[in-house]
Amino acid sequence: MAAEANSSSGFAPISVGRERVLSTQFPGGLAMAFSVEELRSLRHDAPAATRVQPQLRHIKTGTIIPPRAYVRLSDDDVELIDLETTRFAGELSAPNNLPLILPQSFRTVAGRRGRAALTNATGGGSDALKKRVIVELNDIDRGTPTGRLTEVIGLLNAVCRGVFARLQPGRNAAAPVRDAKLQGLTLDGADLPNLDSDAVGVLLDFASQIRGLAPLLVAQGLPDDGYFSVAEVAGFTHVSRRVAAEPALEVA
Repeated sequence: MAAEANSSSGFAPISVGRERVLSTQFPGGLAMAFSVEELRSLRHDAPAATRVQPQLRHIKTGTIIPPRAYVRLSDDDVELIDLETTRFAGELSAPNNLPLILPQSFRTVAGRRGRAALTNATGGGSDALKKRVIVELNDIDRGTPTGRLTEVIGLLNAVCRGVFARLQPGRNAAAPVRDAKLQGLTLDGADLPNLDSDAVGVLLDFASQIRGLAPLLVAQGLPDDGYFSVAEVAGFTHVSRRVAAEPALEVA
């Protein structure tokens, strides 16, 4: 099912999923691989959750497609990506019964079929879904209807442990979720500038914009542990370090 690689600085082993070629409509083909990040509480300096990290690759060009670019994909392709993510999560063991953060598209979980598929992550168990799974909406933007977002968050909270939303850094980053009641807001390291000095500025600015809008503020997928202290100063409550998936392992 997965290979394991040791990580430093007290992080648990990271499971890396085998790449799967998807049967999609997208020209040039798509393939997925997965890694698992350990989310750490900055306050307690201890593991707080595990998080599935999908990696979508355009087969023809080898380009990694970030979730912010999923808008270019059809609803069917995005639903397939999310389905594969739930299936991979269902293959994982549950270390210390920590919560499991599951990235999903708003487009998918806004539908009944997409929400029903979340039970794949817990082997079909609705009780475990409510106890462990936190859905991270990974494609929220200013075009997301506020009323529908509020409704879907309520529907997800009824069946899951909680709901996070990933936001894009930049001016007025909090606008899409200002009136939403979420357990957490996330910034993904893939959306940070490459230069360290610029990335630090983005972390500080982002946290200042979203502080107070949710109990948990998460800086996930950071390039290295050196960013953890910056995140803590900025006001983030939790962090994780990105370990890239390894698409060369196997194509199924």
